[in-house]
Amino acid sequence: MSRALLAALALSSVAAFSGNVAAQALQKLTVQSFELSSDTSNPKLEVPFNLIVRVHVRERVASIDNLVLPILAELELGGDVRRLQTSPSGTDYTETISVIAHHTGKIEISPATLQAVDARDGRPKQYSSNSLTIDVGGGSLDPLAGMKRFVKAALHWLVTAALWAGGIVCVIALAVLLFAHRPAKMPAPTPATVVPAPPAPPMPPRSRRDQFSDALTVLRAERNRGAAVRVRAAVWRMIGASDGETLGDVLQRPDAADARTRALLRSLERAAFTYDADLAPAVDDACANLEAMLA
Repeated sequence: MSRALLAALALSSVAAFSGNVAAQALQKLTVQSFELSSDTSNPKLEVPFNLIVRVHVRERVASIDNLVLPILAELELGGDVRRLQTSPSGTDYTETISVIAHHTGKIEISPATLQAVDARDGRPKQYSSNSLTIDVGGGSLDPLAGMKRFVKAALHWLVTAALWAGGIVCVIALAVLLFAHRPAKMPAPTPATVVPAPPAPPMPPRSRRDQFSDALTVLRAERNRGAAVRVRAAVWRMIGASDGETLGDVLQRPDAADARTRALLRSLERAAFTYDADLAPAVDDACANLEAMLA
């Protein structure tokens, strides 16, 4: 048997073993619905609101594993509540996440993901919820709040000036009547020139470097498989790939042509799907490649 044939057999065996290990760690589920929503489409600045993840599966299970929440880099987390309810129709899982927005404008929230073995065909798959766009407004840091305060102050100043001017006119008229002096011509008060404050500049779009920095922060803080899966999905979307594409598909994309990006994609794939004993060094390797992207 030639060396080339032996190498091909060895590679296929390793690939099959890796796929079997990943599949054994996943639940066998029939996912019938998976959605991400908010309890308000127009939350207010600095006012807590809730993001809600709902999953319905046909099986009756005690937990939903390998559910990965979206990266919420633009929101402050305030805690979450999980509820799981079984019925003859299956299992309903609901996770309510309390969040706070610290700036106004539109915030894009990426989909939540769930990895499971499809009970219908026995294959491991990654399911995605819908993405979500919320429009934050109001609050003391609203870009229009400064203009509103300015208009209110200007109106107050004008009313006060008018009252003072009226009082002065009355005093002058009374003095003329009492002393029969010729009234002096009083120049009309010149109102101060009102210079409107410039509007606050719009929030600049987040650059690819900012997104790589967010991903590195998440992976350094959590260092577990769930964080690796979330970061992998975020980098996939940055390159223009969908969650259902394989590593081979993503490596064919033009944005994955340079060596640093290809090394990052491979290290995130390893961190997301490797066996438990290799998870820590795999996460270290992924962090190193993210640092290289920021160098």
